Amino acid sequence: MKANIDQLKKDIIDAKARHSEASRDIKRVEKDISDFSDNKDDKLAELQSSVEKLKKSQTKNSISVKTLQKELQAARLEAEQAGADMGAAQEQLTEVDSTLQTQEAEIQALQQEQKQLKVCPWHSQMFLDLLMHS
Repeated sequence: MKANIDQLKKDIIDAKARHSEASRDIKRVEKDISDFSDNKDDKLAELQSSVEKLKKSQTKNSISVKTLQKELQAARLEAEQAGADMGAAQEQLTEVDSTLQTQEAEIQALQQEQKQLKVCPWHSQMFLDLLMHS
């Protein structure tokens, strides 16, 4: 999960870098257009075409960045949910461990009591006699 988030962060950084580079290229081309506007119709047309391509590339990069940001947000939400689920599971495990320890202590006490009753059969007979006379 963490690796996925890290990869998405790297992808966002790469996409932003491409976006920034495309913006610089657009500015450079627009400057070239203004420099060659005098009697350079062919060069101007070429530069305008280049600007359009760069704008399209920038739009694609912007979409890519937005998509990656959404994926990163979703991955973060999944990580938070997994953390919460893990916390709840840990609490349940603690409760189960506590219950198990209590039950083991009760079993040991009952086994000890059973051993005492087996070891002293005359106690069990005496107990029965007491019960009958009461």
